[in-house]
Formats: sequence, C-alpha cells, structure tokens
Amino acid sequence: MQVRSWNDQGSSYNIMTKNKRYTLFLLSPRQRYINYPAHTYLAKMFGKKRFMVPLALPTIAMLTPDHYNIHIYDEEIEDIPFHIKPDIVGVTTLAATANRAFELGDHFRKMGSKVVYGGPYASFQAEMALAHGDSVVVGEAEEKWEKLLEDFEQGNLQPVYKTNSYVDYKTQKPPRWDLVNMKRIFQVAVQVSRGCPFNCNFCLVTKNFGHKMRYREIDNVVEEIKTAPSKYFFFVDDNLTINKRYAKELMVAIKPLKISWGCMCSIDVAKDDELLETMADAGCFNILIGFESLNPESLDSSNKHHNRRGTIYEEAIQKIHAHGMHINASFVVGFDNDNLNEFDRIYDFTFKYNLPNVNLHLLNAPPGSEIYKRYQQEGRLMNCNPELGVGHFPTIHYMKMSQIELFDKYMATIERLYSFDTVLHKAQNLFTSGTFTRHGGEISNLMKARLSWITLKEFLFTRDNKKRALFFYIIGLIRSNKLAVDKGLGFLLTMLGYSRHILEHKRNMVKYRKMIIEQDQGPWVGRKGGREVGR
Repeated sequence: MQVRSWNDQGSSYNIMTKNKRYTLFLLSPRQRYINYPAHTYLAKMFGKKRFMVPLALPTIAMLTPDHYNIHIYDEEIEDIPFHIKPDIVGVTTLAATANRAFELGDHFRKMGSKVVYGGPYASFQAEMALAHGDSVVVGEAEEKWEKLLEDFEQGNLQPVYKTNSYVDYKTQKPPRWDLVNMKRIFQVAVQVSRGCPFNCNFCLVTKNFGHKMRYREIDNVVEEIKTAPSKYFFFVDDNLTINKRYAKELMVAIKPLKISWGCMCSIDVAKDDELLETMADAGCFNILIGFESLNPESLDSSNKHHNRRGTIYEEAIQKIHAHGMHINASFVVGFDNDNLNEFDRIYDFTFKYNLPNVNLHLLNAPPGSEIYKRYQQEGRLMNCNPELGVGHFPTIHYMKMSQIELFDKYMATIERLYSFDTVLHKAQNLFTSGTFTRHGGEISNLMKARLSWITLKEFLFTRDNKKRALFFYIIGLIRSNKLAVDKGLGFLLTMLGYSRHILEHKRNMVKYRKMIIEQDQGPWVGRKGGREVGR
C-alpha cells in the first residue's frame, strides 16, 4: 500500500510505502559559493534549478536494499523536510559543502537519526566528519554500503568503513534517477570508468580510485543510458578516451541512441582522427580539457607531464573544432612558478585559438592531495572556511603573489574573457568554417519558445551594441546553414549565463575583497620558510 509523504508534490520520489522497514534520507548539501563553470544561470534559463546533480546519491540509492524507503534531497533543487526523523541519513561531502554537511548531520543526530558521511571531503577528513556523524564511508561505496546497512540494522554501526581494495566495476545497476526530481535538472551524469594512470599532485582521482583503469562492460553502459530520463548526458570520467580502443567501441555502441553529451578528455584525444569522428557522430558536442597551465615549469612541478608530450596545442584545438565539438578549456593559476602574468598568457592563448569556454580557477589544495600534504608541512594552508575552495577564492599562501592581487587579477581576467567583444571575436573565427552544423538532442516546442524569447530579449532588445552584434552574427550563420540552430542559440545562452554569474561576483566584490584582505599575508617568498622556486 502506498501513501503520500510529508512533501506531497505528486512525484515518485515523494511516495512512501507502508511495508518498508526503514526510512533513509540521502542528502546533497547546499553550496554557499558557486563558481561560474557550474552553469547555474544557464540552468535557470532552461527553467531548471541545477544543470546536473552529482551521481553519488542515485548510485547509493541503487545499492540500498528494497526494504528501505529512500528519499534523495539535493538542497540546490529542493528543501529538506527537517521536521521528519528518518532512521538513517547519508550525506555526501565536498570541501565546498563541508560546513553545511556538518550542520545537517548535527540536526538529524539531535532528532535521533543515525548519520553517515561519504564523499571526497569526509573520506580524507574522517575524524572531523565523525564529530558530526556516526559513521564515515571512505572511498568507493560499493561493498561497504551494504555492510554498513547490515550493521545499522543490528545496532552495530562502525565509525569507519574502509577497504584496501577497489571494486571490480565491470557492471553496475542504473542509478536511481526515479528518486530525483528530474524536472529541475537539465542533464544526467554517467560514468564508465574509474582510476587514472597519472599522478597530478593537486588532484584526488588516484587517491579515491587508484592508478589502474577499470572499465564497465559497454553493453552495461548502453542499458543504463537507454533507461535514463534524459537525452542529455555528461560523462563524469576524468578521461573518457584514455583507452582509445574502448572509447571507439563505446562511441559505436551509443551512436544509435541519438543522445547529446559532453565529457572530459586529455588533449591527446586530438591525435586520433578516427576517434574524433566517432565521438562527433555519437553526439559529443563539448569536451572539457585540462590544459591547467601554459607555464611548462608549473606543469612539471604539478606532475602533469603528459600535457607536454609532443602535443601541438594549435593543431589539436583546430582538429577538435573541425569536428564540430566545443572545447571547455580549464586552467589553474597559483602554482609556485606562477606570477600574475599567467592570467594574461591564458587570455591571449584563448583569444588566439578561439576558445570561448574557459574554466579559470585559482589553485586550491584539497585534503588528501599531495599538494595539501606539502603545503601543510610548509605552513602554507590558510585557516579559512573550506567552502571557499571552489576555484575563485585564494585559500593557500602563494609563492609569488599576495591573495588580494591574485583575486583582483582573476576577477579582471574572467571579466575580459567573457566580455561580449571578446566573445564576438572568438565566435567570428570559430564558426565561420561551418563545422558546427550537426544538430544535437531534441527539445520541446515549449522549451524552444522559452529559449527564443530569452535570446531575443537579452541580445536584440538591448542597448548593448556588442551583444546585438554577436546576436546578428550568430543568426546570420544559422540562416546560411553554417551553424546548427541549437548550437548557435546554445552558444548565446551559455555566454549570457557566464556573464550573469560574473556580474553577481562583481556585486559581491566589496565583501569578497574585505574577507580576503583580512587573511592576506602577502607572497610566500621572503617569509620564514619561504624561498624562491628553483633556488
């Protein structure tokens, strides 16, 4: 027998079943500070609350036995019913959500619920998490979550669940997207592999998943995609194409599904023309590439040597663009060999090679990473709110730059990157070739009308001549069949979303600058324990 739950919205995730023995809340905490690459404003234009929800909670729900009444609550898209006492609560954590995660744990523990933490932050800060919860799952949840629930039911919950081995990961049941309010998100996450053979010292991938690559069976991936409640996907694998043979087989398998998707790859994907063609044919429209730094010394010091192995950036970028796929170019500034000139170098590089989508971040040292351990030993970790570790706040002592000058230059650079005259220049050089003519996934007529109105209002009915010029240029390409309609409008709305987010940052500049100045102690060079790099 089914009854409506306390939050009666008529959605499947709000239906309770009387014969369930336990109630489980799975919570994704609200993030206080959100950086512009999260596409928050773009999601709002699509009438959504969030562009994509994390894969962790639907995966945990998939692992949970049937006698649990499960409710997933992502605070970015819905409120948590704090007046209800579940039997057990699972909270996923990032550094950016840590404080809120601990607040949630404290609340439900006071109500008498058992609280379990997981995710990257809790995995490497287990002692801190246990101050606010009853248990921590370290690393991958498979094989640990089921054991944890057995212990919970027997009243024998252990403080830490950790193994020294990784799961096989050849097959997996589909995540429980039926428990997520899909009306409020745009695309769905999917993962086909775990692990990374590289060892970048600012990254947690190998710490969480190991160096050895593990791959799911392709048929298993295809079945998951077929059952997913969306035609838009993002492959959250840290390097989808590192195994070229597997990647090509995957492309062939998903091509008939007619989905649109993005992914993360290393720049060497451009060395394989056949792979690029199969990716484009299979629906890929966007590739996030971690260039990280244009300073060779910074790449070497961070162990990102593979970005320097014979890849000619200009040729690689041109090849990817020639197949009609956008590049999301990711950069980090703040390595010990960096100075403020790195920002101008990145701007000039993206301008020269027509890269409109630029994810620019300040270096952070996430707990568990090699760089965290080193900076901790050197006394360079700042005693600041972990929620600031989202990429646009300084959180460590930088070798050659003060925190405030780094922040000011960062803000000035992202404003330049997404000024509409810069965007227009890049668009004119990027789209003229006519390679972005493949159409993506279908959207409803209602959504088309909504997006068309937003585009007209923001780009045509405006006094901003630069925005109008960009609009007429893109529309001209669409009319001449040199640019697909969805890619053209998508480009305009993406740039608008970035612009709106950066304007929000600017409105908070006084508060942000005050916060940074209060903790700023200047460049590390010259201080006790600090030294010039290379000496």
